[in-house]
Amino acid sequence: MAIMKKYTLFSNKTRRNRTIQAVLAVIVIITGITFGVRAIFYKSFKISGHLKTAKTFVLKGNYDAGLGELNKALAIDSEHALTYDGMGYLYAHKGEIEKAKEFYSKAEEKKVTNSRIFDHRNTGFDFISKGKYSSAFVEFEHFNKIKERDLKGVFGMALAYHGMGKIKEAIDTYEDALNISPKNAQILSYFEKAKMEREAGSILCVLDRNGQPLLKKDIKTGRSVYPSESATACDKIIGMNSEEFGKFGIEYALKDYIPGNEIVLTLDLNLQKAATSVLYDQMGSIVILKPQTGEILAAVSHPKFNPVGIDKKFGSYKYNANKVFLNRAFDMLYEPGSICKLITASAVLESNADMKDIFPVQCKGSVVIDRQTFWCWEKHGKVKDLQQAVNQSCNVAFAAIGSHIGNDKLVDYACRFGFNLPLEMQLPAATSTIGIETENKFETAEKANGLGKNYKITPLQAAMLAATIANNGVCMKPYIVKEIKNIKGGVIYKNNPVVLKNTLKKETAETIKKLMIDAVEHGLGKKAKVEGIAIAGKTGTARSSKRGLDGWFIFFAPAEKPEIAVAIVCEIGGKGMDVAAPKAKQLVLQILRK
Repeated sequence: MAIMKKYTLFSNKTRRNRTIQAVLAVIVIITGITFGVRAIFYKSFKISGHLKTAKTFVLKGNYDAGLGELNKALAIDSEHALTYDGMGYLYAHKGEIEKAKEFYSKAEEKKVTNSRIFDHRNTGFDFISKGKYSSAFVEFEHFNKIKERDLKGVFGMALAYHGMGKIKEAIDTYEDALNISPKNAQILSYFEKAKMEREAGSILCVLDRNGQPLLKKDIKTGRSVYPSESATACDKIIGMNSEEFGKFGIEYALKDYIPGNEIVLTLDLNLQKAATSVLYDQMGSIVILKPQTGEILAAVSHPKFNPVGIDKKFGSYKYNANKVFLNRAFDMLYEPGSICKLITASAVLESNADMKDIFPVQCKGSVVIDRQTFWCWEKHGKVKDLQQAVNQSCNVAFAAIGSHIGNDKLVDYACRFGFNLPLEMQLPAATSTIGIETENKFETAEKANGLGKNYKITPLQAAMLAATIANNGVCMKPYIVKEIKNIKGGVIYKNNPVVLKNTLKKETAETIKKLMIDAVEHGLGKKAKVEGIAIAGKTGTARSSKRGLDGWFIFFAPAEKPEIAVAIVCEIGGKGMDVAAPKAKQLVLQILRK
């Protein structure tokens, strides 16, 4: 019995040891598997974290930081397919299409699949919505390789082709989408649109505010097509497109949106043509604004050029002494002369000056200021008040006003009207300027009359001067692009009216308006008078940068309820009352006479 008991005890102990060993082995195995699985998942988790962070940076436009995160992911696993996918995603957003394709090809070789992080179908449609069709194309091309016969993927590819102006490829791809979904109404509508464009041979790119075409692109050659009416009427605005000599105007400024998008300008082609016909025989410019919004309804510069066949004519235009390519409306600075007497009048009205301290003024044709002769254009005799000073545009009277209110007040009010303030627009615009300091009273007299070497204005700024008074003293920011729509009709960009300056009190603007109306009815602006339409205007005459005089007329009409604010400058044309005021009358008869 003792032997048997001993044997049993030994047996139990052995069994227990074996059990412990087995348990320990299982624990070791489980622990190993756990650590192995955790290591695998931890590695994947780390890579995923870097990729998500990279995407966040890319969408914020911080590409360097995004690239840094992707490189961290590659350092963990240099063969990770989704990381290469992320590289392609980054370069697609940067617009570096060839690099994007290179990395997408690597990702495809490594059997990448479409992920929630870099969802190429959704990203492609996002690019479509922004009008970035080359980037959209590379996304859909990649997506359709890793996921075949996806209806939205094929449709997206067709839209990308369409937006890039590749109409044949777009039609073929729309047909592929219709093979998947034959009765899809949305796809059918774009398919029909593409076929109509193929028949027309061109794609519409730029329109005026009323939908009239201003610029198209030839489907086969990609060259610019200018509808006959807009070719010369909008020459400086639409610009030119030459393979040899480059681009300017809208063709250059919005090149990233042409073709594939519809760019709607604030211009009214009918007003543009009217202004062109009025200015036809004269170097200079006409700008027409909508006072309440700042929309540029017309902007004409003469002499003009024809962008059709520009390569053959470029040399003759470029070396023309009259600067044919210069956009005088926005980018030419002139001495303003008497049109800026309206600024001086505004300043004195809001300075609470006692007019009895200024008027009457005796104008003998000149006055000596700081031992220098300051000339008036005529002997006006006794100028009794501000209205008479404006009507006769008396330099001596305005010199007296300038002396009374001082240089600082003149500069302040010019700046309130937008001088010394750069204008941010889609097209280049020079900054109208007034000198801040003055050396003597003679220079102050010049400023009060819109004269002097540092007093310069663009026709656009001159139109803004009239528009501000028309708009109850509120100066609106000018703009020329109304909106941009993508291939699906969605709005990519939209301009809304923006107040640039609250320039004058409403009462002051009303007083200035009355002065301007009387200046047309009874003053130097008589040649602008139109029966039945009240016009508020001001003439101006200034020294030209060449020999001669630049003639100005600025106005708004109808005065009671302004529809247009206009600046006309006739370069080396003579006095404003003789050359610019009559053109204002012609313009009003064309565009406001019903």
